[in-house]
Amino acid sequence: MRKNQTFELVLTSIFVALIFLMGMVPQIGFITIVPGNPITILHIPVLIAAVLLSFKYFWIPGLAFGVVSLIQAAMNPVGLNIAFINPLVSILPRVLFVFAVFFLFRLFKILKNTKFGSFIIIALVAAITGVAIFEGTFVVFSNLSDNANYIIAGAIILVFVGLYVYLYLKHDFKSLVVTSIFIIGTLIHTFLVLASVALFSYDAFFEVFQTDQVMDVIVFIVGFNGLTEAVIAALIGTPIYLALQRVPLVQQKLAKF
Repeated sequence: MRKNQTFELVLTSIFVALIFLMGMVPQIGFITIVPGNPITILHIPVLIAAVLLSFKYFWIPGLAFGVVSLIQAAMNPVGLNIAFINPLVSILPRVLFVFAVFFLFRLFKILKNTKFGSFIIIALVAAITGVAIFEGTFVVFSNLSDNANYIIAGAIILVFVGLYVYLYLKHDFKSLVVTSIFIIGTLIHTFLVLASVALFSYDAFFEVFQTDQVMDVIVFIVGFNGLTEAVIAALIGTPIYLALQRVPLVQQKLAKF
């Protein structure tokens, strides 16, 4: 027991150090493609922590994510970063996000033991991912025709469906669940952050985008940031998780899953 606690403490420290390192190095933790609206990959170590760590430690990387976000916003107060100077926007949604992922993972573990658990998870994630991809494609590729967007969205959805079918046929339920958690968790993160901005820094939308069409701005951010971050989380986070599974203590912690 003590050995496991030491392992978790060390792993938590590594996650926190990684989050601060990535967050402070330009174009690593926060990648600026659209000025003032950076894409982040800092949620990936937070997602992994929520899956691996116990209740005592899992929330700490989420808090670190929020603190780094606040520091970055204070150091670079341009664009939508202005809103993140408020701790209720930078820290609160990141802590809520890691709690949501932690309990969602436990819910999926419960569903795993039901008769149609895998089908429920696949259907749920496929539906959420499909809607996000469809809406996001029309936002990101708004300059293309509707037919072109249908083709792009369909191709991306087929890739995700193919991945899920592959994992299901291999009976690799851990990979299936973790990939699902990373996708849904990322979309939850995007939603919580945008909700916090709307609630606590509503004027930031007008100051940054110079428009009163707030919903259009939100849809754009969800479509661009949320979709991009979800894809990155699934592609990067899942292999990292699979590699960590080979660590004996991690295998022991996940033995009941």
